[in-house]
Amino acid sequence: MVKNKKLFVTFIFFVALLLITFILNLVDWNGSANVKKSKIDKELKVALEYSPKDIADLQQEIEEVEKLYPSTNGSNDAEDPMSRIRQVMDNSIIIGDSITEGFKAYGFLDDNVVYSKIGASLTTVDDLFDSASEAKPECLFLAFGMNDIGNLGGKTKDFKKIYTEKIDTFMKSNPKTKVVLLTIVPPSENAISEKPILKNYDEYNKVILEIASKKKLQVVDTVKILKDHPDLHEPDGIHVRSSFYPIVLNQMIVKAGLNK
Repeated sequence: MVKNKKLFVTFIFFVALLLITFILNLVDWNGSANVKKSKIDKELKVALEYSPKDIADLQQEIEEVEKLYPSTNGSNDAEDPMSRIRQVMDNSIIIGDSITEGFKAYGFLDDNVVYSKIGASLTTVDDLFDSASEAKPECLFLAFGMNDIGNLGGKTKDFKKIYTEKIDTFMKSNPKTKVVLLTIVPPSENAISEKPILKNYDEYNKVILEIASKKKLQVVDTVKILKDHPDLHEPDGIHVRSSFYPIVLNQMIVKAGLNK
């Protein structure tokens, strides 16, 4: 009886130990804002595994960034390409919604670069634009539209008016800042079938291109990334996986001319 009791106590101890280990791992996984360097490097490698052309293009750009922006210790740390990209982006700001939030949630960029709100639309981010204007960044990236589709009831004219006003106000206070627009990340067919209003994303993207053309701004084409790699969608068909971010970051750097 005593022997069985000891065995039972031992069994309970190991079960408790396993549970504690699982909970600690879960907490670490959810603490995405503190993703370790190894995690970031792993995600970057995953992002480079899609097609030979993408691999070559992205790796070439990263190597160019490495040459132009060497590490602070005087050596090019090939094992940490994301740290070089962070250095290049350090004097830039990205304003956007929950997809933009992913840049810092997955640990790719820091809080001083990413100004975002979950569920943000152009009508709810005056404070973010004000903060960005005060910071006077070298480059401002704007990623809006997904939430505006619903908030504005699909009215592209209102979207164009509000977006143009926001850009004009910022540029008036920051004439030397380069402004770059990101297109709306295209929702999946399943997401559109569940929320039919999302099918208007293409019309909103046309507005973004019109604004960029009129103001001679560069545009980062997120549509092509998702069409080439639909597996980058999260299950909800709206948000994106972590591997999306190194790819779009590369394009942002190139479009802004930060790699020169």
